[in-house]
Amino acid sequence: MLSNFKLSLSLTIRALTTGALILSVAACTGNTDDLRAWVDRIKAQPPGRIAPMPEVKEYKPHDYASAHLKSPFSEMEPELETQLQALHDGCDDSVKPDPSRRKEDLERYSIDSMEMVGILERPGKLWGLIRLTAGPAKGSVVNVSEGNYVGINHGSIVKIDEQQIEISTLIPDSKGCWEKRTIYMALAQ
Repeated sequence: MLSNFKLSLSLTIRALTTGALILSVAACTGNTDDLRAWVDRIKAQPPGRIAPMPEVKEYKPHDYASAHLKSPFSEMEPELETQLQALHDGCDDSVKPDPSRRKEDLERYSIDSMEMVGILERPGKLWGLIRLTAGPAKGSVVNVSEGNYVGINHGSIVKIDEQQIEISTLIPDSKGCWEKRTIYMALAQ
């Protein structure tokens, strides 16, 4: 008796599935007269014009006429190399920026675009307060301490007191050497 029930249930499910399939196919064959009319109207229009191809300029090859000149990849002439070495020998190698040092945020701005606006003091620690007067962070106040770097010329803060911040900068000179200069950022009034 149980097998007859399973058989009739299976037949019922098949009949329902077949009926649903027939209904879904019949729903897809609805009235498409408006679609056919639109397609016929588009096909009846004359085809549009295709724009002409742009004119191709004739290629004119360039003759390399610099073969007789010195190659930029060849070695330097010995007398020029000794002249450059003589210029470089006059430089103090202890005065140069550290290229491996990671730049700090305030090194993106010129020292001219900063002003000292005060100090913060805690036992054993003194911070200077610098306000940016130009650039995207104009008006921002930043605290700095001795050893921080500021400005685009490798400026290192040497000393902070109540009236000024002393900054040691490295400026390139005309010989390709570095020159140490001290700048004082006074307290703004």
